[in-house]
Amino acid sequence: MNFLRSKTLFLLLLFALAVAAPAFAAPLTYIGSWTVDQGPDWSGSPTAYTGQQAAALIFGGNPSDYTISIDRNTITGTNWVSTYGGDPSCDDNFPCGTVVADDFSVSTGGLYENLGDISAYIHDWAIGDQYTNYAFTGSVAATPEPSSLILLGTGVTGLAGALRGRFRREGMSLSNAA
Repeated sequence: MNFLRSKTLFLLLLFALAVAAPAFAAPLTYIGSWTVDQGPDWSGSPTAYTGQQAAALIFGGNPSDYTISIDRNTITGTNWVSTYGGDPSCDDNFPCGTVVADDFSVSTGGLYENLGDISAYIHDWAIGDQYTNYAFTGSVAATPEPSSLILLGTGVTGLAGALRGRFRREGMSLSNAA
C-alpha cells in the first residue's frame, strides 16, 4: 500500500512538471537576413510580403516557421517594410522604412500596387542596410503568466495537503510512505 501511495505522489509530481514544460522550450535559431530592397522592383505590381512570408520565400518552409526581428541580438517579432507611396511619417524623406509586426500585411489583393500597401521584400522606399530583417526559427518559450503559476502552485499545495491529511488519518507520515 505504501508503494502505491509513493507511486501516486511521484506520478502527480511528474504531471505537474509536464504541465510546466512549455516554459522551457528550445531557443530560436538564427537562419539569415535580408534587406527590404533585395525584393523585386515596385513598378511591376509584385507580390506584397509580410516578414514571415519573405523569410519563407528566401529560406524555404512555411511563414509560420519564422519569427522576424529588426535586431540580430534581440527577438522583436517585428520587421522593416516599405510602404507604397512612402509612409506619411517619413515626411517625403528618402529612404524611409517602417517597423511593423512580422505577420502584418496591407496589400491590394496580395499585390504591392496602391498607396498604403506594404511589403517586407520590395525595392521601393526602404533602401539600404539599415532596413535589414533577421529571420529565426524555433519555438518562442511560452512564459507562464504569474496568475497561472499561482494557480498551479495552489493546486499542488492543495494536493499535498489532501495527501497529508489522508496519511494522518491512516496513522502514517509522508516520510514513512516511501
